[in-house]
Amino acid sequence: MKRKRSKYEIVFKNLFFFSGYKITDIQDTENQMYILLKKVGDSKCPQCGSVNSHIEESYTRIVRDLDLRNKQSHVVFEENKIRCSCGYRGIEYLDFVRPYSRCTKELEDAVGLCTSRMPLTDAAAIWCLDWKTVKDIDKRSIQDKMIDLKTLNPTMIGIDEIAYLKGHHYLTIVRDITARRVIWIGLKRKTATLDEFFTELGPEKSRNITVCCMDMWDPYIASIKKNTTADIVFDKFHIIKKVNEAVDKVRKKVFAQSDKSTRKEMKHKRFLILHRRKNLTEEEDIESLDQILESNKPLYTAYVLKEEIADIFDDVNADSETIRLEQWFRNVRDSGIGEFEPVVSMIQRYIYGVLNYFKHKLTNAGSEGFNNKINVIKRAAFGFRDIEYFKLKIFQRCGGN
Repeated sequence: MKRKRSKYEIVFKNLFFFSGYKITDIQDTENQMYILLKKVGDSKCPQCGSVNSHIEESYTRIVRDLDLRNKQSHVVFEENKIRCSCGYRGIEYLDFVRPYSRCTKELEDAVGLCTSRMPLTDAAAIWCLDWKTVKDIDKRSIQDKMIDLKTLNPTMIGIDEIAYLKGHHYLTIVRDITARRVIWIGLKRKTATLDEFFTELGPEKSRNITVCCMDMWDPYIASIKKNTTADIVFDKFHIIKKVNEAVDKVRKKVFAQSDKSTRKEMKHKRFLILHRRKNLTEEEDIESLDQILESNKPLYTAYVLKEEIADIFDDVNADSETIRLEQWFRNVRDSGIGEFEPVVSMIQRYIYGVLNYFKHKLTNAGSEGFNNKINVIKRAAFGFRDIEYFKLKIFQRCGGN
């Protein structure tokens, strides 16, 4: 009479279930466990799914599995090399382990979860694995979850670049503004770089793009005009940044020409001068700012010009933005402050994209948020020598999978 298995045996069998195999023995040592398996099913072709494959040879394989309490678990089994009628010749399909991997898929999933939240070295230490093994697991984990660009149909995109190494080494980052995620990463920041994105996306989907939000970078502009009919929107924060740089130049000039007491008063006040007045909440800061501006006419004029253009971009209901910008240009010329002339020239040169900002009310703030995440990735890894792996980590953290 066949003995009825206890519920504990059933639970144990479910914990250590490997399709096509049965457990024949468990060898337990002080720190490790070895689960010995015997093949009970047919060999399956990973290419066509056929189970009538010819077995060329068999060999023993040992792979790491999830730890059981404080013990490392290893699975020991026979694996077949097959030749199938479909033309495939290689390792048979097994649903619990990848070909040539040193870990089961269950362990790879657990390691992949760790690497999405911590550096490789930390994950390797937790699982007592070599960091190179953990890196390979992480790369495969991200690649398995990647969304194919061909399945996407973006209509509004943001384009930005980020330095990954010193010495002008850049990546081009393309994000879907609507989906709020990175969808493509290219090496360098040339016209040909962005052309690769549109080539992969395809001409029909490229024509469906209606808006491209970006900084004033001519190689990107050339690619967008060549591959799409989209409205180019220049990020207002890029313009405000240039204005703030002009104000800071005026501040430095005034500081250099001031006497000792004035320098002491202006020291460490850069934040107040570059900050929007309406965003200052401390009465002490407002009084300090007013005191500095009252005693320095050029700095006061520069500050007023900064506030004027910021108000223009803040007015989301503006119907006369062209008139207001022209008036600001005249105010700059009348002020005689030469530090603002390059900003005026920049805006006039790219006026079409500046006006499109008022039309679409879009900024590249989302890209800047992603850039912060990317910088965190770089710091956590102390720099990336494997650029492809770095790109995968960006997809992992910024919504590309």
